[in-house]
Amino acid sequence: MNVAIFKIYPAPGQAPAVLDVLESMKTVLASAGDCLECTVALETGEEGGIIYTERWQSRESLMAHLRSHIFLRILEAMEYSRSAPKVMFFEVTDIGGMDLIEMARAV
Repeated sequence: MNVAIFKIYPAPGQAPAVLDVLESMKTVLASAGDCLECTVALETGEEGGIIYTERWQSRESLMAHLRSHIFLRILEAMEYSRSAPKVMFFEVTDIGGMDLIEMARAV
């Protein structure tokens, strides 16, 4: 699984435009079979970043998405950032859930 995280710091008055673009991506990617999840979150505090996350089934799927016309929407949203957006990609080889918490607490 591959995870892409984009943290955008909207310029004053631009947060609604950024949110509109990112929320629209959730709708579009819901129909993409290889996109496992797409979320938008608001950061609290002074920086007030918007965190946009995508989970992809494979690296190939993610790379195809990054080359796609639809990805231009995310690049457009990043243009509204008042400072350099943070972009991170992760290749996940193992995932734990409540079972990991239970295992850690059982020690």
